[in-house]
Amino acid sequence: RGSKFFFNFRDLTNGETTCPAGRFLYTDVPVNGKVTLDFNQATNPYCAYTPYATCPLPPPQNRLPVRVEAGERRYTG
Repeated sequence: RGSKFFFNFRDLTNGETTCPAGRFLYTDVPVNGKVTLDFNQATNPYCAYTPYATCPLPPPQNRLPVRVEAGERRYTG
């Protein structure tokens, strides 16, 4: 996505109201050394929609010990 940062994260909603594997988040690059994370923009990974895709799992440091009640919800289609 050009000049964007990519985050792959999990939180306490995964497997309950959001995708079990985690979610993706793209942000703008830092401005004055700071990045704004807008969790309303969190999206499901490709494996949420098809059994034929694999999902990268978030590294341990990207597993948040809080509920992120924003962004895309678990796909049930």
